[in-house]
Amino acid sequence: MLNPAMNLKLQAYAEILKRIVNTEYQPGQRISEKELSQDLNIGRTPIREAVLQLRQEGLINVIPQSGTYITKIDLQVAISARFIRESIETRIVKEAAALNNPAYIKNLNTIIANQKFFSHQKEFEKFFGEDEAFHREFYLMTNHQQVWEWLQTTNMQLNRFRMLRLKVKELAWENLISEHAKILKAVETHDPDEAERLIANHLHLMLDEKDTLLRTFPEYFTNVPSKK
Repeated sequence: MLNPAMNLKLQAYAEILKRIVNTEYQPGQRISEKELSQDLNIGRTPIREAVLQLRQEGLINVIPQSGTYITKIDLQVAISARFIRESIETRIVKEAAALNNPAYIKNLNTIIANQKFFSHQKEFEKFFGEDEAFHREFYLMTNHQQVWEWLQTTNMQLNRFRMLRLKVKELAWENLISEHAKILKAVETHDPDEAERLIANHLHLMLDEKDTLLRTFPEYFTNVPSKK
């Protein structure tokens, strides 16, 4: 059981992380422990501990004689995380397609229905949550939940990119839903090769869309690979 002080630190960490990922705290924005404490209505000590953890994870940066800032999205780190995710998830989904588990298929259909609803409502945080749930379900289905948890430690910059993508009008949410439906159909009909192909294409979207995000939010990124 968590002690109250630890619980407050976890609450502070989770809330600040959520606000960084959804760009409520924008990349490059200056912040302070006092402001965070007021925003979250949590004491300075748990805020300080949460900020320290987020610094260690590369989401907050302290510049001496300048201040504390939300880091910009490290595009190279996000691209590398995408590579790791694709390398693992193609195998996960291919394995899932060889299984027969109606309960997980039902869950996945429910998730897609939720995505359609949140897409119509333009609730991007809830839509993103269902997007995460869709992918996570395959790890649960194949008994690889621990792998999913490990990936979360490398996915933070990638998730910031993915959340920001939902704010670009020309990148329709419906395309993501359509691709999810095709992946699910391949898994449901036990077509491992097609499932593997579809998830690989789906996870390649970041590379296809990154230039659009860079044009739309140029001030949000750092470590942008130079074009050759």
